[in-house]
Amino acid sequence: MKTAKIIAITNQKGGVGKTTTAVNLTAGLIKNGYKTLLIDLDSQGNASASLGLIIEDATRTVKDLLLHQKGPRDFIAKADTIELIPSNNSLKDIEDTLLSDKKFDTLKHSIAPLANDYDYIIIDCPPSINVFTKNALRAANEIIVPVDVGYFSLLGIKQLLEEIEHFKKELNPRLTIRGVLACKYDRRTSLSAQIYEALRQSFPDKLFKTHIRLSIDIVRAQIAQKDIYSYNRRAAAAEDYNALTEEIING
Repeated sequence: MKTAKIIAITNQKGGVGKTTTAVNLTAGLIKNGYKTLLIDLDSQGNASASLGLIIEDATRTVKDLLLHQKGPRDFIAKADTIELIPSNNSLKDIEDTLLSDKKFDTLKHSIAPLANDYDYIIIDCPPSINVFTKNALRAANEIIVPVDVGYFSLLGIKQLLEEIEHFKKELNPRLTIRGVLACKYDRRTSLSAQIYEALRQSFPDKLFKTHIRLSIDIVRAQIAQKDIYSYNRRAAAAEDYNALTEEIING
């Protein structure tokens, strides 16, 4: 019997391509025939909104799933080909509750009934190491860390990976860092190549071969509330996310 591989997409820094990667990796896996669920675990709800799911009712979001641990299938919505458990701003209302009780297993227990329904479960984490991120890392088998190809990415990535290793030892020894993903790679500048090379030297065993090029089509797809394949399957970003998907499948 199959058991879903659970991958958390995380970085404590915002604007690095985290949500874009979560959405388009999910779409890429589905395109390749793998049954995949996306979980929006960020109170900003950007993954949900980028697929046209702006949910006003908190009882239909991941907040109510975590708060009451009801049957997870009741919370799954669909946007085109993507199935997801959506989020909205109400999620932050339960942060203190989960934190005060140190409830880091809540998500893991809540989605356990889905383990045999999917090949992959992708979790879009908030841009911080908070109680929701810790829930994701407790539930996950693997982590992908997107970083923007800029100077400040080098300053924060080592600290983040150290925090993940500490959390792994403390709460989830089976967790592995699948890879660091370079995003917003601009071929027009030498800086992107320099930063990518610095990342490769710093993380020779962790950096994905694929890098995600800077592309206006990603923004246009989000405005159109579609994944990159549904918006323009010939876009450079579609090629890049397809290459990433193949790395995930074949790795």
